Amino acid sequence: MRAFLTIFLSLSVTAEYDWLADIVGIDEKHFQYVEGSDQALEFYTKQSYFNNIQLSPDGKYLALQSESDEFTQGILVVDRESFLTDGVNNSIIARLAVDEPGAPDLGIRRLFVCQMTWASNQHILVELCGKTIDFIQGEIFFNIGIFKLFDLETNEFRNFLYPFGKARTRVNDSFQDRYKPATFISRYDDKSILVSVSENRRGFRFAHLRRISLDKKGTDPTGENIHVSDVPCQFRVGYRTNNFCDQPFIFLLDNDKKPALTFSSTKDKVFAHHITDETKKIDVDLEEYGIIGIDGNNLWLGGDPDGETMGLSILNLQTNKIRRITPKECHSAINPLFSANKSTPYAVAMECDGEKDIVLLNNERDAQIIGSLATSFTDKTLDLSSWTDDGSMALLTVSDSASVSDVFLLNLDKGSLEFIASTSFVPKELLHKNETRKFVTSDDLNIYGYLTKPKTEIKKLAVYVHGGPFGPRDYDEFEPFEQYLAANGIAVLKVNFRGSGGYGTNFMNKGYGEWGEKLMDDIATATIATQKELGLESKNTCVVGASYGGSAALIMSYKYPDLYECSVGMMGVYNLKYWRYGGDDSVYTQREDHDKIMEMYLGNDDQELTDISPVFNAEKMKTRILMWHGRQDIIVPIIHTKDMKSALENAGKDYQSFTMTRLGHTYGRDEDMKVIFPVMKKFILNELN
Repeated sequence: MRAFLTIFLSLSVTAEYDWLADIVGIDEKHFQYVEGSDQALEFYTKQSYFNNIQLSPDGKYLALQSESDEFTQGILVVDRESFLTDGVNNSIIARLAVDEPGAPDLGIRRLFVCQMTWASNQHILVELCGKTIDFIQGEIFFNIGIFKLFDLETNEFRNFLYPFGKARTRVNDSFQDRYKPATFISRYDDKSILVSVSENRRGFRFAHLRRISLDKKGTDPTGENIHVSDVPCQFRVGYRTNNFCDQPFIFLLDNDKKPALTFSSTKDKVFAHHITDETKKIDVDLEEYGIIGIDGNNLWLGGDPDGETMGLSILNLQTNKIRRITPKECHSAINPLFSANKSTPYAVAMECDGEKDIVLLNNERDAQIIGSLATSFTDKTLDLSSWTDDGSMALLTVSDSASVSDVFLLNLDKGSLEFIASTSFVPKELLHKNETRKFVTSDDLNIYGYLTKPKTEIKKLAVYVHGGPFGPRDYDEFEPFEQYLAANGIAVLKVNFRGSGGYGTNFMNKGYGEWGEKLMDDIATATIATQKELGLESKNTCVVGASYGGSAALIMSYKYPDLYECSVGMMGVYNLKYWRYGGDDSVYTQREDHDKIMEMYLGNDDQELTDISPVFNAEKMKTRILMWHGRQDIIVPIIHTKDMKSALENAGKDYQSFTMTRLGHTYGRDEDMKVIFPVMKKFILNELN
């Protein structure tokens, strides 16, 4: 087993940090970090070594994608055998730096490497994406049809596909006629790939499954049409409603890489279509499901028709009936597992009654393999993927909060499991485990969470509230701030209160309209149980959160003041009237469905919005309060914190706060976190004097 070593040099020089403003009640000396003074903090805030790794189809090479300091926005290609024996520096085949300024003609300011895949044994396909804002997920990357291709033999990294063609001189082409985005579907052979290209026709978009040669010239998506859908994947070009054109499952292939199913959309619904001589429409609304694969007449879906879990289901395309195939006690599907060249999973990693497990879906070889491996990696998330074409080798990724992600090479010919690398630079002895906890609310609802305990004496408990609140959830995974608190004697409790994602639509729906009510009650229930478990009192407990969590932290200051001694609000939503009616100019207010979604989330009772908004309840707050916000935040604009500060001052309440002038809705880079984290840690420990 190899280890990556990082040497830290202690420096006596304190670097000035220039991205601070509006500091209230905090000495500026607390914001100046001395490099080398806190090795654990430097480990926790350092970018991962890589965030994606892929084995070539023949097993000869590994491609590693990373945004680390080693190769920012880049890809490293290494010879697999020499990498395992001689290390990374002696096995490099190619090092690709990807720095794309943007696509001005598409209105994209900056492009990001969102994924890579081996298109053949010789070629790596790199997809560049834009970034947008989503109500549930926040900042997300989206497909715009821009691909680059790297050729290992020629060492050439060239533009491969671009969605916006040149105007023809004798035809008045509109933007929509020239805009032909491509979506990668699958490898085909060692000379070509399958992509879906959506083209405008009479105001609708139609998907073309096209075989494109890896040796083609230019960036137009030219190639052989394998199948042209006769139903639109987008209702109208001018609308983004139900746009299935750019989804990677717009065409589902069988095990022989032949198209078996495609999808269309109207203004209100999404439909599945058999690809046969006589296309048959499957009249089932698929918007509530994630599409996984197809096997004959069975369409595999992520979701539960009863809304009880976030499991896997099968839709029979002949009868239009859907049934869940995962156990009821297994509420959260984490990732399905596929064999080489198979279109449906043999197993799925899940949480069952809060505990991680592998649910086997058949009795074949790979199911037996993952079942055996699971016994060696208990309470870990397993992913067995990136199979070679012959099915003899694959990459096993083992993840959790105490290991981040470790990658192994499974070699069935040798009967071996060899360690490749860890995604993180953090030494294992500095990592703390998220321990699963289960709580029962006063209305008999099971909720789950995680408790991270320090390896030394527990000084305090920090109850960390995730954002959203509807849809996101906490996992057993590496979080820099959480690890840093635990390293400093602060236990961290994370609670997946009602409304959180991952537990079925019924569980999420229970949170709607309960922003400042039952969601708070759930967090309080978990807090009380954990205080009792750890033998801690309210004087040793703080509530901390970002975004919705920032709102919750300050709500708890007056709704449950006897439970907490301090509250930390980061990037918080403090005026629910702004959030409901768009008075803060959040990026969400630009969405056509803003009012509809906010009515579902918050209702229409203005008095209730006032009652649960921290900005209107400053005089009731009884805990110590710390707030910080990013001036560039477009998700929760900084006006929320400005108004909250004014409200606290008008109520005669003491507080501490600061502004990060270059940050948006994020902790920022390592240099930003080195400033933010120690200040919050000192505040929680009441050492910010």
